[in-house]
Amino acid sequence: MAGFLLAAVPILTLGLGGVEAAHWSGLRQTLSLALMEAARAGATQQARPQAIAQAFEHGLRMAYPAPRAAARALQERRAALGGAPWRIRIARPTPEAFLDHADPDVRGPRAYPGQPLIRNDYQARQQTRRQAQGWPQGRGPRSGLSIHEANTLVLELWWPHRPLVPGVGALVRSLAPLADDPARAHLMAAGYLPFRRRVAVAMQSHPAAWPDLADGRVTHGVSVPPERVAGQTGLDGATSTNAAWAEAAMPDAGATDGPTLQADDLDSGESPDDNATDMAQETGAMTPPGPEAAACGPAP
Repeated sequence: MAGFLLAAVPILTLGLGGVEAAHWSGLRQTLSLALMEAARAGATQQARPQAIAQAFEHGLRMAYPAPRAAARALQERRAALGGAPWRIRIARPTPEAFLDHADPDVRGPRAYPGQPLIRNDYQARQQTRRQAQGWPQGRGPRSGLSIHEANTLVLELWWPHRPLVPGVGALVRSLAPLADDPARAHLMAAGYLPFRRRVAVAMQSHPAAWPDLADGRVTHGVSVPPERVAGQTGLDGATSTNAAWAEAAMPDAGATDGPTLQADDLDSGESPDDNATDMAQETGAMTPPGPEAAACGPAP
C-alpha cells in the first residue's frame, strides 16, 4: 500500500499538471480568437475603444459557452482585482501618430467636430508625399511611424487566468513578489496567471483619436503597468501619456460608447509587427491609381 501511494502521488501530480497545461494552451488560442474579433471590429469602426471592448467580451463566449458564464467570470475578476477584469492596450496607432499623420480634410464620421482622423486610403501617395517632404522612409518625426504603420491596428491583451487545479493559485500567489513588473505582480497576488496576447490587422476605416475607456479596459499610450498613475515616470524612464491624450482627444467628454494575421504570445518573445507592416504595405500597394481627391468618404 505504501509503495502504491509513493507511486501514485507523482503520477497524479503529473496528470493534473498536464490537464492544467492543456487548458492553458486551449485558452491562449481562444483568447487569440477573441482578440482577433476585437481587432476586426476596431479596424472597421475607426479603432473605437468601446467597439473593441464589446467585440472582445462577445468573443469570450468561445471560452465560456454556457449562458451567463462569461458575465460571471468578468464579475469575479472585477471583484478580485478591484478594477478592470481584463485590459487591452492599443499599441498602434499611437497618440503621436495622429500628430504626424492626421488629415483635417478627411471626410468621415466624427464623434465631435475636429476629431483627428488619419486617412486610410491613398496610402501609397501619402507615403510618397511624406518622403518628398524630407521624412526618412516616410516616418513621422514624433511617432516614428509610416502612414502604412499608422493604418495598422495593433492590440495587446492582458488576461487574468484562474488556474483549474487546486493549489496552483496558492503557488501563483507565493511567486507574486518575484514578478518582473507591478501589473504582473498585482494579478499573481490575487491568484491569477497573467496571459498576454498580441494581434495586428490592417485598418479598414479612417483611424480616429479616442480617449481611453474610463473603466480602464481599453487604453492607449506607452506600454506601462495598468496600476501606474498617469503621467508618472516608470523605472524605464517612460511616462504614461494616457491622461493627456484623453484630454487632447476629447476635451469635453469621457469615454464614448458609442487575410488573418498571427496572434503571438508576448511571453515567447515573438512579435507580429513585421507581419503587420507587410500587410499595411500591401494595402498601400493596392491603392487605386489616379489623382487624389481633395476629400473622400470613409473607407469601407
